[in-house]
Amino acid sequence: MSRLKTIKTIASTLAIALSIGFAAQYGETTPNMVGGDVSETYNKAPRSLMLSTNSEGQAVFGVPNIVTTPLNHSANAQRVVAVDTVYTEFDSPQFQSIMALPMSGCNATVTARREPAALVSLRVSAPCLTNKSFVVSHSGLRVAATTDRRGNAQIVMPALVPAASFEVSFDNILKAATEIFVPELRRYDRAVLQWSTQDNMRLHALEHGAQIGDPGHVWSASFHTAEDTRAGKNGFVLFVGDAAADIPYRAEVYTFPEGQMNRNSGVDLRVGVTVTAANCGREVDAGTIQTNSGQTLVVKDITLEMPVCDQVGEVTLIRNKFTNLAVVSN
Repeated sequence: MSRLKTIKTIASTLAIALSIGFAAQYGETTPNMVGGDVSETYNKAPRSLMLSTNSEGQAVFGVPNIVTTPLNHSANAQRVVAVDTVYTEFDSPQFQSIMALPMSGCNATVTARREPAALVSLRVSAPCLTNKSFVVSHSGLRVAATTDRRGNAQIVMPALVPAASFEVSFDNILKAATEIFVPELRRYDRAVLQWSTQDNMRLHALEHGAQIGDPGHVWSASFHTAEDTRAGKNGFVLFVGDAAADIPYRAEVYTFPEGQMNRNSGVDLRVGVTVTAANCGREVDAGTIQTNSGQTLVVKDITLEMPVCDQVGEVTLIRNKFTNLAVVSN
């Protein structure tokens, strides 16, 4: 009797399992979706069942009622602007006009004329570059200048080689050039101090053992002239450049009459720099050029070590940046 009851229980269990499986396989409700919108929430029965028993050995069926609602993904989409409607050729930024062909009458020119003591006077004409800064380059020397309201400028340059060439550049573009032969340079030695910072520099030449303030102290604020040098009396210092230019290339040029002094002596060259709050306790960059009778040319970059800031407002004289010139009597 007990065995028959067990067989009936197993048969009933299998029948129930088969019935539920059939309902799970074919009893799904198909969602009604029109135009991409969900019209109702539907129940989706699981496709697999797990059969387990309790502590008493009785079969327990767990069929969860899972409610699934599809998300409307199109509602969460963010609109973006098409790239080709924003970054087009028509919306490109304006860079001012570009001149495809040079305008008539805009060519820049430069002419040169010899001056006493191996100096060269340059005349620059740039009709379309009025009130514009430019740079004159010559054998390692760079000097800034500015045209007037008509595009003209005049600048005096020292010749550093007998066959001297001068180039004029606007905005780092070569606009004009000229050459001139300066044979008088063979009569002079030259020392150049050049810089492009806002520092106030000066080149001081102490002739015949002179001290600062003596008659033999030659610098750009003294009364020594090119005519004196040409006559063999003493040297002179010429300041060239424009501190208000875009890049303030400036220079001080000391010219000495080679072999024309009347006694054995020497020239002590020193660099004078005003100590300011901007350069105190720092290093300042500059450059030097030296030539002896136009035969050799030595171009160097130098660094000037400035004193501490408690000396602001004073002028420091720095030695040993040049090769001192020897003076030989006739």
